[in-house]
Amino acid sequence: MRLISACSMVAACALIGCGSSTDVTEGTDAAAEAEAFFCDSPSPVVTHRGITSLSAPPPGATPDDNLLVLDSGEIEAAGGSEGPEPPPPGSLPRPAPTPVTRDNPGASGFNGLTHRDQLLAGTGEYAGTQPSLEPPDVPLCAGNGFILQAVNLAITAYDTRGDQLVAPTPLNQFFRLRPVLDPETGTVNEFTSDPKCYFDPEVRRWFLTIFQVDPLPVDPAESMRAHVELAVSKTDDPTGDWNLYEVDTTSDGEDGTPEVGECPCLGDQPLIGTDRFGFYFSVNLFSLETSTFQGAQVYALQKSALLRGALPKVDVLGVPALEGAGASLQPALIPPRGRFERRNGGTQYFLSSINSGRPEERIAVWAATNTRSLDRCAPDIALDQVFVTSQAYAPPPPALQQPGPTPLRRLLQDMGFDEPLERLDTGDVRMQQVYFADGKLWSGLGTAVADPERAGIAWFIVEPDVRHGLAARMVNQGYIALDDTSSAMFPAVAVNARGEGAIVYSLSGPDLFPSVGYSLLDERGAGLVHLVADGARPEDGLSGYTAFGGDGVSRWGDYSGAAVDDDGSFWLAAEYIPDLPRSTLANWGTFIAHVRRDATDPEPPRP
Repeated sequence: MRLISACSMVAACALIGCGSSTDVTEGTDAAAEAEAFFCDSPSPVVTHRGITSLSAPPPGATPDDNLLVLDSGEIEAAGGSEGPEPPPPGSLPRPAPTPVTRDNPGASGFNGLTHRDQLLAGTGEYAGTQPSLEPPDVPLCAGNGFILQAVNLAITAYDTRGDQLVAPTPLNQFFRLRPVLDPETGTVNEFTSDPKCYFDPEVRRWFLTIFQVDPLPVDPAESMRAHVELAVSKTDDPTGDWNLYEVDTTSDGEDGTPEVGECPCLGDQPLIGTDRFGFYFSVNLFSLETSTFQGAQVYALQKSALLRGALPKVDVLGVPALEGAGASLQPALIPPRGRFERRNGGTQYFLSSINSGRPEERIAVWAATNTRSLDRCAPDIALDQVFVTSQAYAPPPPALQQPGPTPLRRLLQDMGFDEPLERLDTGDVRMQQVYFADGKLWSGLGTAVADPERAGIAWFIVEPDVRHGLAARMVNQGYIALDDTSSAMFPAVAVNARGEGAIVYSLSGPDLFPSVGYSLLDERGAGLVHLVADGARPEDGLSGYTAFGGDGVSRWGDYSGAAVDDDGSFWLAAEYIPDLPRSTLANWGTFIAHVRRDATDPEPPRP
């Protein structure tokens, strides 16, 4: 006899699974009716919004720059505190300096999207509606001969030669949302941010997400709603058609959503991953009324339905606070020819750090088990967690940069503003992109290092085990840190099925314009800092200047991107300052590097 879970509300069952079982014998009329009822009732939190395409025509007339700043980093970091005191210098890690080389055998690259590309993107009603925005956020995914790159408000596709296949397209235009700005009034129509993308090598489809927040309602009695917008390609060609989905993350008990704390909330910075059965994203919930952190959630969506263009079954998993580790859970990605974890009815792994504002020496491993139940009528996924002792990490300080031409700064000084050369925001200690490859979890985060104090990178290789409950052990760990007052920041790790990896990041210092570097990684450790793209001048964007409400520290990041291609090579992307035409209010750009392990890494791995 099999027990079929039954709930009093079908929507709740489809949304969060059932917390208890009712004795309904399989094969009875009641069981059949209950199962059919559940299967025919998709979760109300997900809607299908139609079809879209990246194949945008060339951009039209060039709009003027505008002065509106939309800064997705204004929200307090989950699990931390506003403006924490810097950790005591004696508590910071002091790793041996990592040697730097400009020798990059087997590596090539090209310039990706810039602030100017983002600003000028858009056709028809979207022309002239893009705001000036820092930071870019730099997701990247690759497969089937294509590279897909997004920044905060635009997206494009390249072939492997670096030829741009479609014009930069506003993400709001791609997702069929209203333009970000009303060009007549300058007001915000539809706030979106934090793109993430992934090419799933098993099913040969592309996934893309952003978060979205409705504008303020005209009627004060109505509440704002927030969503994660999801696009799933219909083929393995990202320039073809995509299915559009919208997931309600407001979490206020309305429209089928769970009721959480002081929500309605926005689901900040969705982080994505897949296993054989599901597509997953985690969000940090922030109250739309108080901006305070209300906890994290993991959304598990039935992958087979998404691939058919159908409404998926959904399980929403609440995440316990757990001493600051219960936020920014990074789901694991799988490389080509990699293996999903099939134990415990299918398992999706996550990593998170402890974002307390103090030095920490633990990271958290999470496992969502019984993911196979996403293909059943009522998903019933469990989320487990265990801490692993780690090397020390602490919130990194802002990065210095080399002096040089700063025309926006000079203009502001001529207008009477006292603007020093900006420093660069290096983020916090949130865990960055995770890969599950060769039976291990690979990732990294930003950290303060000394002496002198500067920003560096801590990387981790963790082996999880779910055979007898969740357990995990640290296989290897280490740091990437330059040997002077220069900083390395915003790492992204990608690892192929053979356990060979690469880490990409931005670099900056008093003798170094903001640049792009990478290090090779395997189970033995990380190699040299390869300087693959030299910056051409200082960062000179609006977000750090007092004239625009800044404090002398420019937004940077918030993340880099790394992907494994079908042949096991790596595509890497990070922010830097290129020698390219700029816009009035910002000069950031991105660099996309292609790295082949079989032709590189002449140096032995560092112990």
